[in-house]
Amino acid sequence: MRLEIKLFASLQKFMPNAEKVELDDNCTVLDLLKKIGINSSEVAITLVNGRHVELDQKLYEGETVAIFPPIAGG
Repeated sequence: MRLEIKLFASLQKFMPNAEKVELDDNCTVLDLLKKIGINSSEVAITLVNGRHVELDQKLYEGETVAIFPPIAGG
């Protein structure tokens, strides 16, 4: 399955893994994270096609997945 994967801030270091990931049908966001090597505790916000989703969200061919880490500011 082909997806567009966007990783932000500190998660960008996983991008080489994301470019090479091969996913099966019926995979979830959590399955994607595991394949890329990102621990779910490092993820604060996940969007699929611009909509906030939980980690158990199923993914489908052609979707765009954006993953953000926790961000602190002051």
